[in-house]
Amino acid sequence: MERRHWPIGLEALAFGGDYSPEQWPKPVWQEDVRLMREAGVTMVSVGIFTWALVEPEPAQYDFGWLDGLLDLLYDNGIRVDLGTPTVVPPAWFYEKFPMALPVSREGVRYAFGGRGTICHSAPPYQQAAASITRKLAHRYGEHPALAMWHVHNEYGAPVSACYCDLAAAAFRRWLLARYTTVKELNEAWGTTFWGQTYNSFDQVQPPRLTPTAGNPAQQLDWERFTSDQMLANFKRERDVLHEVTPGVPVTTNFHAALSQCQSIDYWAWAREVDVVTNDHYLIAEDERPHVNLAMAADLTRSLAGGRPWLLLEHSTSAVNWQRRNIAKSSGEMARNSLAHVARGSDGAMFFQWRA
Repeated sequence: MERRHWPIGLEALAFGGDYSPEQWPKPVWQEDVRLMREAGVTMVSVGIFTWALVEPEPAQYDFGWLDGLLDLLYDNGIRVDLGTPTVVPPAWFYEKFPMALPVSREGVRYAFGGRGTICHSAPPYQQAAASITRKLAHRYGEHPALAMWHVHNEYGAPVSACYCDLAAAAFRRWLLARYTTVKELNEAWGTTFWGQTYNSFDQVQPPRLTPTAGNPAQQLDWERFTSDQMLANFKRERDVLHEVTPGVPVTTNFHAALSQCQSIDYWAWAREVDVVTNDHYLIAEDERPHVNLAMAADLTRSLAGGRPWLLLEHSTSAVNWQRRNIAKSSGEMARNSLAHVARGSDGAMFFQWRA
């Protein structure tokens, strides 16, 4: 298959990583950029978790610090993978729209305080995410540092599904579009088993907690619906970016590893991104980590379908969320990076520049 042109416009492999300088005083930024130049960094991902900084109050914006950051990076020859910060809405947003916090399968509404805590069926979230994306697109669409848009972050991590009433209503609309009649739904789900037959779509609920095993066909459709709801939100932001900044590629970072992609239909998602990008983190205690490494890279290459793709995140050393936190052995980081490049990745990006 003929290889398509790499759309980001870098003159070398993408090499760099996530960069969150908003966590550090500005003198550190100068030192970071000096070290980036010394290391040969070509691109960094910025702005991913900054909604509360760029919109500190509803409809009040502060882009000064981000203006300075992009200027600093560009002046030093470093391009930017610019995030839309929609993975973490601000505290003021949840205070105003508490229904946008997701509800667990057990019926417990999660609290604000972590990333990815979103009901993707909540209209206030959908509207606010599109709004902040449009503001960023108008502000930075012509900035020379901009290489690529990075929508949201790792959709589905840590929460993919919400079991609230808003999600239930959206699920019923999704089922109606899929099956047309409740008779077809009953047949597809095999609801005669254990007396689960429905008389109308209004009776259908998400697969909330039940005292025994629920209907597996219902659970499968719920997983498909959940992926589609997140994809609809991605496409809403992507379409804004395509409208305002035509020609700038748009991506979102996948989690295409054998142990990480269960809540997302990445084959459907791959058709919707301009560039397939992936985050890959080896399980440090795995006895055969090279097998997972190879299969994840091959899967991502397959998702790209002959198009260019990019390893957007992997770790430089140990990470704090694994059961056993084992540092990499000598040469392992190079192996992990080059294993992806050997399978077609147009670079190797890391999480993260400064811990």
